[in-house]
Amino acid sequence: MAKFEEVYQETLDEFKTRIDNSNIPAFINIKILSNNTIKDFGSVTKSQDIIKFMTDYDVIIQINEPIFDKLENEQKEYVVKDLLARIVYEMEKDKLTIVQPDVTTFSGVLRQYNIDTYLGIKESIVSLLEEKKIQEDLAKQAAKTNKVTV
Repeated sequence: MAKFEEVYQETLDEFKTRIDNSNIPAFINIKILSNNTIKDFGSVTKSQDIIKFMTDYDVIIQINEPIFDKLENEQKEYVVKDLLARIVYEMEKDKLTIVQPDVTTFSGVLRQYNIDTYLGIKESIVSLLEEKKIQEDLAKQAAKTNKVTV
């Protein structure tokens, strides 16, 4: 069995529906492939220049379709949305990027608390880091001001 295969029309339709309902611009060409070695939700990669030249695909999404097919409909929807969320196009910069998920924690810890606690902690850390940076910038400005007046 080949590592890469075309996905079934049903799978393609599932992705197309979600792509059409996403913020991904219509001019971004996405290729959905089955790769029976994928061990997670899937893989999202930006096409290398030569692949883009040869195929006109901007993004390649790989899923393990035999596994994907065994998921419940709600689970399939989740997987598709998770993979598509990684595709970000910045109109102002005309730039396509593939981002990594923003939640990185251990399932055992997350089970002890909940996602809201996790997100609250992440927000607190971001705020505290921003506050620290502001304090450092103010200290640098004060130091410069003191040097000038001395």
